[in-house]
Amino acid sequence: MAKLLSLFILAINLVYATQANVVANEKAGCGLNRRYTAHIKVDVNNLRFRCQSKDNDLGDVVRNAGEEFNIRFCLNLFKTTLFFCHFHLGSKQRTFDVFSLKNGGDPDYCFMSEHESKDDCFWLVKEDGFYAPLRNFPGPNDWVKRFDWE
Repeated sequence: MAKLLSLFILAINLVYATQANVVANEKAGCGLNRRYTAHIKVDVNNLRFRCQSKDNDLGDVVRNAGEEFNIRFCLNLFKTTLFFCHFHLGSKQRTFDVFSLKNGGDPDYCFMSEHESKDDCFWLVKEDGFYAPLRNFPGPNDWVKRFDWE
């Protein structure tokens, strides 16, 4: 019976470790997994979007110029965590991955924080498209265009 209980506990832990966990508290721990924050900065009014992962649907969001939406999460055990967002601005729309490790290491829009064991990832939404930063905590001139609206 003890062996069966041990296997059950192991299975529950494995399922938990393979899921991307959205972190509600900035200081919440991720155990051995890395912690990320995806910052979506908005430079337009009435931007509507919905962000999701395999395990988490963050619901419909509306932001205006000067506002930001943050997704805080823990990387899953197998490093397959992916968050995508579907953006709408008037008649324009675009869907893309705001976080993915598909190409191996950290995406080039993510940067390790100097004083914490977490990474910050950045996107800027503008009237003409979507921008990624050239450096951590980018200034106004530190962005490069990645995607156009469709």
